[in-house]
This record gives sequence, structure tokens and C-alpha cells, in this order.
Amino acid sequence: MSMNTKFSIQISRIKDKLSRARAFDSELKVFGASSHKYEIGSSLTLDEVVSFEKKYSITLPDCYRSFLLEVGNGGSSYLEAGAGPFYGIYAMGSQVGELLETPELYLHKEPQISPEMSDEMWSELTKRLNDDDEISDADYELELGKVFSGLLPIGSQGCSSLHVLIVSGEDAGRVVNLDMDLHTPKVCYEDNFLDWYERWLDEIISGILLADGPAWFGYTMGGDDNYLLSVFNTSSEDQTRLEALNGLAKLLSIEDKSKDKLLEISSDGYSVAVRHTATQMLAQFSYERAIPVLEKLVDGDDLDCLVCCQSIFWYAKHQSESWIEKLNARLEKGVQNEETFRFITYILKESGTDYGRTLLPYCIHESEDIRVSSYYSMGLLKNKREYLDQFVVGLNDKSSLVVHASLQALSWVKENSLMTPYLTIIERFKSDENYVLTNLSHRLKELGFSSRADFEVRFRNANRDPDNVKFGFFELIKGYFKRE
Repeated sequence: MSMNTKFSIQISRIKDKLSRARAFDSELKVFGASSHKYEIGSSLTLDEVVSFEKKYSITLPDCYRSFLLEVGNGGSSYLEAGAGPFYGIYAMGSQVGELLETPELYLHKEPQISPEMSDEMWSELTKRLNDDDEISDADYELELGKVFSGLLPIGSQGCSSLHVLIVSGEDAGRVVNLDMDLHTPKVCYEDNFLDWYERWLDEIISGILLADGPAWFGYTMGGDDNYLLSVFNTSSEDQTRLEALNGLAKLLSIEDKSKDKLLEISSDGYSVAVRHTATQMLAQFSYERAIPVLEKLVDGDDLDCLVCCQSIFWYAKHQSESWIEKLNARLEKGVQNEETFRFITYILKESGTDYGRTLLPYCIHESEDIRVSSYYSMGLLKNKREYLDQFVVGLNDKSSLVVHASLQALSWVKENSLMTPYLTIIERFKSDENYVLTNLSHRLKELGFSSRADFEVRFRNANRDPDNVKFGFFELIKGYFKRE
């Protein structure tokens, strides 16, 4: 059968690009390539496609039909998949029952999933599946059928994630990123299967999917910086603007005029979310241009400061030391947001400076998360022994998570003043809450005690009779101090 004339030129392009992608990624570095090796099985006959359609009372979208008839079907990859995103594209119908035990009852029905699907809509759609502990197996399958109607599994992304094809309704032909653990699905941006598949090839040939770092195909808007910023410019909706800006993150570089546009967006006239996202993209592609914006954000509210610190840590980590004075001033001003504080500590640690005194007030902060982060960060200091009094405060904190963080921070610190707080922990914790006792055991073993019980006996006996060295406690500690 001749190919659908609507897609004939695109099919020819895809065949050519598949060969080019295979050559470009000859070492099979793209995720999943070592499995499918850019190979694809023989194309199907029209009779084979029609037989499948009749069995499930559907008509496959023309874009997918054309691929099966003219490009190929399946291969030797995971679950008989051929060349395609992640672990490839399944042979037609080979995993048709991956979502439902009786796909013939649901594949032809109107799908519930659409590009407009929000977290709230998905939560409502899956409410009974998630919340009804008394649901029967039969009713559970009925609910799954409602949720996954009109969806044909076409490939695995690993673990519980799939790409599926909408095969009925107004969105037929579009690909969906789906998680069988019932996280909100994401309809891909491309209008049809062939556009989605060709984008995958384009991102291999351009080097995007071979770049270091995460290269999770198909979860952001495709296109180069000119296209993405044209989408931004023509939209009045924040959601679309944010999707266009986030699409830039996958690119290896952008033009200077695009950097200038990001600077403009980050500085004037847009929503906070849009300005913050533009700032992060600007820092990724032109840190020097972003500096004035970042300097303004670091003195803003906690959310502004968070965006500043994320931008530095993600894209200009090597510049951490130059921000120490500003971040110390920001900490003195006060930080209440746990995530903001955490990212500040990331940069402090990267700087290699002694930030201990700056963090002392946060060791007694009202936020448990901030106290935990403070002790963890102080435990990474080379001169952490200078802050021993503060660690003792942490060992007596009302929160077991803070006690846990303090114990971990005191790794290989051998000081006599820690013995009484260690005994207090044994007396306080009757179970291994948040692994406090496990971590205490690690600290005691570093001091030469075989167990918590061994430590407790020797400590109590030594305190009853300091002149009695039968248990060797003080002699033991003295020996450790000498070695230190």
C-alpha cells in the first residue's frame, strides 16, 4: 500500500533522520538506544493493521498507521520494541493489555485524558482508585477502564512510566506520557505521533539528547529558542509562557537576542512566576547578564532569594564564593522558608568558607527543617569542633530529626563533653525513632565502645569511681584525645 499522501514527505524525512540518528549516536549514548539500537522491524501490511482495528473496534490514527505501514513495526528492544524514545516503540498491539485486563472493552471509548488535564481534574478522575480502600477487584477494573479509555500503550519509559497513544476522540494521534502509579499524565505538545517521533530524532541529531545531565524527552515544549520565544510573545496566558520558557532548558545554547529577551522578561512587566523562570533561564545561558537581576532578588522576599540561589547553584556554582557576603547579610536579615534556607546552605558549602557563626541562630530556629539543615551543614565544616557547644544543644533538641542530624554531624568527633549528652539520648529514646539510636551506635563505635550497653556500663562505673580504671573509660578517652 502506498503511504498516506498527507504524511508522505514527513515519512521520507523520518526514514532519513533515523539513519542519521543511528550514525550520530554510534556509541548508543542516548537513553534506551543500547536497547533498541535504532533498529526497527519490517513494516506491516494493510490487512494486518485492519485486522487489529477490527478486533478492538477502532481506527488507528493516520499518523500512526502511516508509521506502521511505511517505516516499520517493533524490533528487538525491551518487550519487542523498535527504535523510538526511551525503550522504543512496541510492535502494534504487543502490549495492548498493559493498562487494562480487557482492553477490547475500553480501547474504542472516548478518552478522559486531554491536553487540558490539570492536577485537580486528574485527582477527581482517580479519586475512587486512590481513596476507596473497600473497592472490589471488579469495580477497580471498571474505574481503571474509565481512566484509561481510548489509550493504546506504545512504549516503555522504564519503571511505571509509558508513552501511550490516544486512538479516539478529537485528540486521536497525540502521545501521552503516562504513569501507571496514577500521577497526573502529560499530553505531549506535538499534534500527532509522527511530529513527536520526528522531534525525538531531531533532538538526537542536534545533540540535545546526548548532552550531559538530564535529557528527559518529551516532557517540555519542543523547538529552538526562536520558536519558543515566538510562542511566548504570541501568548497572553502565563501557563503557555512558562511552558515556552521551560522548553529552553533542554537547549545547548541560545542566540544573543534571546538572552536579551530573557533579561527583559526577568526585569519588567510580567508575573512573578514568569520573571523568576526567565531569570533562571538567563542564568543558565548567560550568568553575567543575570547578575544584576540576581543581586536584586537576593535582597527580596524568601521566594525571590530562593530563585537567586537556585540559579547560582544550578548554573554558576563556581561563583559561590563571590556571593558569601550578600548571603550572610540575607541570613542576618532573616529567612523563614525552608527551601530558601537549604539552597543558601548549598552555596555556603560550595564556597569553602567557615559559615558556622552565620548559621548559629538557625540552629535554634522555630522551623524543624531549618534546624536540621543547619546542623547537617555545620557537620560538613572542617573546623566543626569549634562549634561543639552548639552541637550539644542539637543533641538535646526536642525534635528527634534534629538529634539525628546532630549525631550525623558529629562523625569522628571525640570529645569528653559529648559523653553525658550521649547517655541522655540513651535514656530518652526507648525506640530507634528516626534512627537516632542507630546513629548514636555509630558514634560510640568510633570511640571504641562495642555497643550502647557497653558505653552505658563503662560510663556509669567510671563516674561512680573516677580513680577506678578497671573499665578503662577515662584511659580510653584520654588515648583518643592524644591521637587527635
